[in-house]
Amino acid sequence: MEKNKLLITINTNGKKIRLQAPKRRQLKGLLSDAGVQYVLPCGGLGRCGKCRVRFLSGAPDVNSLDKSFLTEKEISDGFRLMCRCIVTSDCEIVLDDVAVKEEEIEVKKSFEIRVKQPLDEKDITGWGIAVDIGTTTLEAMLVGMNDEKTRQVFDIVSGINHQRKYGADVIARISAAAGGDGEKLCQSIREDIKTLIVELVNGREVNKLDYICITGNTTMLHLLRGYDVAGLGEYPYKAVNLDVENISAWELLGDLSEKDFPYLSETRAVLMPGISAFVGADIVSGIDAISMTKMKHKALFVDLGTNGEMAYWDGHKLFVTSTAAGPVFEAGGIVCGTAAIPGAIYGVHIEEKDGKYKVELETIKNKEPSGICGSGVLEAVSELVRNRIVDETGLLTKEYFETGFPLTDGENGIRIYQSDIRNVQLGKAAIAAAWSQLLGETDPEYIEISGGYSSSFDAKKIKYLKLFPQNSKIVLGASNAALVGCMYLLTDLLTSREAGDKAVKRLQKIAETAQVVELVNKADFAEKYVEAMSF
Repeated sequence: MEKNKLLITINTNGKKIRLQAPKRRQLKGLLSDAGVQYVLPCGGLGRCGKCRVRFLSGAPDVNSLDKSFLTEKEISDGFRLMCRCIVTSDCEIVLDDVAVKEEEIEVKKSFEIRVKQPLDEKDITGWGIAVDIGTTTLEAMLVGMNDEKTRQVFDIVSGINHQRKYGADVIARISAAAGGDGEKLCQSIREDIKTLIVELVNGREVNKLDYICITGNTTMLHLLRGYDVAGLGEYPYKAVNLDVENISAWELLGDLSEKDFPYLSETRAVLMPGISAFVGADIVSGIDAISMTKMKHKALFVDLGTNGEMAYWDGHKLFVTSTAAGPVFEAGGIVCGTAAIPGAIYGVHIEEKDGKYKVELETIKNKEPSGICGSGVLEAVSELVRNRIVDETGLLTKEYFETGFPLTDGENGIRIYQSDIRNVQLGKAAIAAAWSQLLGETDPEYIEISGGYSSSFDAKKIKYLKLFPQNSKIVLGASNAALVGCMYLLTDLLTSREAGDKAVKRLQKIAETAQVVELVNKADFAEKYVEAMSF
């Protein structure tokens, strides 16, 4: 080993990697230089405490951030937070919590393809792909059309958004881009889209793709285009571009090999329009998908996620807003929270009998419980409220206040802690206070929920959270409304130039006529927020 160099041994995904490094380098920088993949949920900003690594030997001194997020036992066991960890001696490290294990993450299709009379691929004269870029996952759909203008969805594929390495939410990625990683973020999402295209096209008789239509929130589309996102992260939150873009696939995805992508040589890429810095093309697409502006009744459309985008149609006008709901809907900030991996708890039912509580759990792929994902968190807290284990102010009963309520048995069992309930309160209060500003004193007859949680959405299971207006007649999950709206645009583009132009104008009208409600300018928003904290 070279003089003045440290020997660092990394244990990750069943492999042992050894590398040399100078003293007093940040661990995350060393891993990046060595090509080791890892995830920083908050982008390395030191606000989530999720990037835990375990030193088997050579643990550095404890810093203030370690003390804030780790228990004394965890610290003594060698745990440190990677985002602020500086290596000072030879060491061996286990990357269990931050290692990228994307093959384990359950990325579900929004809906299944059902075709009564399948079209023959040989009869297809127009091909296109619709893509929804989510902050966590991507979903893409292959669409074909024959000479009779009959459309068929041939396949739907999903994948992880690899930008998650730079942070779990848009704010973290904006910070990462501002810190010099903008080009890396752009290349990352380009590669993800290429991967989905190849997965959809390979093995099929697709000689030429006519269109790729893309939707997503404003930050995701800006990063894809390589735009400066600094304006999205600071007041007055200005976007570089919110208009429809119609460019070549080569301009969108960078240099493409003719050999690898012969079917993209003449492809046009159409990016859908957005409304504002935090109400993006995905909301415009969702509004169009459910024909919201054609409804004769009042309706609320909510994208249940970190950015809490929503739209309200009062029968005549469209109002939109967004709210910082935080990552709780994806189990961010939850002590036993996890991504949607096999073993993640997604369903919870609690019943009391003779003073004891029976807990019934549903886990992904019926594996042994390994943590709790977003839908499980919401259902668990709702059940705790229903059973009066949590009161209307959000307090656990005295029996569980210190130790948390156990969902599974054992010393290291999965529990819902007081801090978890507070995080749910903060997230649900942000959503509820936002829609209350949009609705005023009225109640929508119809509520449609989109986002990652919506595919398994059941309003009855989270009734006691008071997340949505209680007097609405219909509350439904819209699956991936953004992808459906994107598919509608693609269909019109494949049909004819006239139909495509009409669809684009329809989307532009939605974006241009929507009235943005700025919550920061609402004097009573803080009061509504506090009121909405209660169950």
